Amino acid sequence: MADDPNPHDLVELRTRLLQYRASLFDPATRLPTLPVVMDRARRLLDDKGSVPVFVIRLEHEEHLERIVGWERYDALLCNVARYLGDVLAHRVHCDVILCQEAVRGDVFIMFLADRAEAGRLQGILAGGISVTEDDSGDTSLMALQVGRGLITRRPAERTERAIYSGILQARQDFHRRGEVLDEARLVEARRALTERSLTTLFQPIVGLPEREILGYEALTRGPAGSYLGPAENFFGFAERSGILGEVEHVCVELAIERASRLPRDVMLFINLSNHGLEYLDSIGISLVDLVARSSFGPERCVLEITERTYAESQAALKHRVGELRDAGFRIAIDDMGTGYSALHVLAELQPDFIKLNHMLVRDLPTEPIKRNLVSAITSFAGTSRSVVIAEGVEREDEMQALVELGVMLQQGFFFGHPKMV
Repeated sequence: MADDPNPHDLVELRTRLLQYRASLFDPATRLPTLPVVMDRARRLLDDKGSVPVFVIRLEHEEHLERIVGWERYDALLCNVARYLGDVLAHRVHCDVILCQEAVRGDVFIMFLADRAEAGRLQGILAGGISVTEDDSGDTSLMALQVGRGLITRRPAERTERAIYSGILQARQDFHRRGEVLDEARLVEARRALTERSLTTLFQPIVGLPEREILGYEALTRGPAGSYLGPAENFFGFAERSGILGEVEHVCVELAIERASRLPRDVMLFINLSNHGLEYLDSIGISLVDLVARSSFGPERCVLEITERTYAESQAALKHRVGELRDAGFRIAIDDMGTGYSALHVLAELQPDFIKLNHMLVRDLPTEPIKRNLVSAITSFAGTSRSVVIAEGVEREDEMQALVELGVMLQQGFFFGHPKMV
């Protein structure tokens, strides 16, 4: 009778199996990766002779994950995976293979057994996907970027090579379609700037415990009803297309103009990157000039600068911030805690306000590490005469946890959604 297996060996074997599976199946979507389905794709190609293939990606700008955080981004990819699985199960009438290109990737690949069904599927995917936010319950339509290719079996060519050639063809189609869309969207963005058809929303910043509104942050949305409507798409596309400075100029003008309807005793928080400041310099206009045309004086305006913006252009931005502070503006470091830089950013700029990124706020009551980080930031703020503002407060327990840590200025859906005035 053979000896019983060593428990340590069983644990090690189980660990290796789990590691092997983790390298082949995406842990968020549970979908297999391309290597896992290669044998199935080969058999499908042998059976059909030619197989349509799709390369699919949730259409978004490259920086979406760093804005919403990896947790929300993974949830978004899971929504896409569920949607694709539902379409294939109920609306496509042929054999289909669905996978992800790689673990933790955001590219999906489909192999279909029927060319006619492929044409119908492409039309379905062109309609986009409805995504519902778990926190707010808001539903938005997000576009899917799709490229299509055809895998053809050739006797002289290895089957795997034919499969990868078809995927490459789909990827090339994917990029061609993207270039055409970008050209059309650039025209749309410039038209929106010319016509000033951007939406400006204002979200309150409240002081606790009285919940008195001390200020409003101006938030801009792109052309309504289009891909450029959501802020992350609009500003991401503007940055990638080289028109971010021009976009920020118009956004700030509209924010200051429309903020005239706000109470006269509140502060106005506006977002402006180094791109926007450089653009204003290039056309001979300063932020002081823009404010002078309104009912707001510099002392009522707070300029929000992200950690990332500062990390990318420290010397130039530090000089400009000094000039703006001399003119009477107050300065806020936005999105603190996103990881682009450390506390030395606060020491360098000595901001009047430090705005905590919403990812630090989410689930703060139950996550000790986040509490420690917030505590460190508030302690630093206390020694540097800065005031901490928490963004993204959505629940009462988050509000209370922040108060316990000394964060008395807060902003988020719990106090009010961004609205027009």
